[in-house]
Amino acid sequence: MVYLGGPRGRRGLRLHDPPPGYHPPRPRIPLQDRQRRVREDWVLLRVATVVLALATAAMAVIIALMIAGYH
Repeated sequence: MVYLGGPRGRRGLRLHDPPPGYHPPRPRIPLQDRQRRVREDWVLLRVATVVLALATAAMAVIIALMIAGYH
């Protein structure tokens, strides 16, 4: 049973089967949890950036050594 409509206790539309693409509303996430997730995402992005920069630098050094060794 799916309830679509206004606040609880008010008249709304009740459907036996949900319409296609319907997703129930998500519960509100507390501010502290949202802030924690943002910090975790920021740290993860920073680490990924550093790893990508180091991998790019290593690849550039390898290519430079291959070119220098060719001559």
